[in-house]
Amino acid sequence: MARDLLLYSLREHRELIERCLAVAAPKRVVEIGSEAGGFTREMVDWAERNDAHFTTVEPYPIDEVRDLAERHAGAFELVVGRSPAALADVAPADVYVVDGDHNHWTVLRELRAIYSDGREPLTILHDVGWPCARRDQYYSPRRLPPEAVHEHSYDEGRVPGRSELARGGFGGAGEFAVATEEGGPRNGVLTAVDDFVAEREGLVYAHVPVVFGLGVLYSTRAPYAEELRVLLEPWDRNELLERLERNRVELYSAVLELQEAARELDAGRDRVLLRYATRLGGLEAENAALRLERARLREALDASSAGLSAR
Repeated sequence: MARDLLLYSLREHRELIERCLAVAAPKRVVEIGSEAGGFTREMVDWAERNDAHFTTVEPYPIDEVRDLAERHAGAFELVVGRSPAALADVAPADVYVVDGDHNHWTVLRELRAIYSDGREPLTILHDVGWPCARRDQYYSPRRLPPEAVHEHSYDEGRVPGRSELARGGFGGAGEFAVATEEGGPRNGVLTAVDDFVAEREGLVYAHVPVVFGLGVLYSTRAPYAEELRVLLEPWDRNELLERLERNRVELYSAVLELQEAARELDAGRDRVLLRYATRLGGLEAENAALRLERARLREALDASSAGLSAR
């Protein structure tokens, strides 16, 4: 499977994230979205090593995450619920990791909840790069307000440099939907970040353009702001990383296109085989009818010969 070739997890950013945490020295960290649980597991280990508390908000946690919550109750709490509404039941944190539903409506409201009541935590966001930067992705579009959902598709996928969707592009294989058009208002994770920063003064956003993009949002008033700026400066909008990421997703897209072409060839071959099988079945039925007719003629001839002999 092409998916096995893809670096896509927040875990790929773990070294930089841990350096950010070392600078901010949080006592409480909240993660939104655990997916397969790989990054969650590492964060539970981090919390235990640093005498901190880690919380995950996830509507459909896998068994491994539930097991983590049972085995590490002192350092880890699992909140089964859908963000952003579930954040109202979670104690405020020093750091938030946002990697849940990747659409403008959800991310904008998550950020508003995170920074409500004058709070100024450090927020780390995943999937701020292509393909979710300027195009919504929906796990449960029917759970969102109708006005929050763009026209979308579960079947087609995204291709770098192309606004329209395509068969065989980078999609959800029926597990999630993507907006049919890229760009425009209220569309995509990075657009949500831009809109939120425009609402608030004193926030800085750093953008690490690799492995689908890592965003770091923090206040200029934070005691660690300058140290964090120095840490992130070499990574922020790094042109080499941008080229590497563009090359990576284009190569992966080419693999997906080849897979789709192979599937179409297989489907075409199967259609030809089906036509041959249908024709063969028809010929066999014709042969059976001919054999039956031949047997009837033989019986008639035998009967006729017997009659002539009797004379």
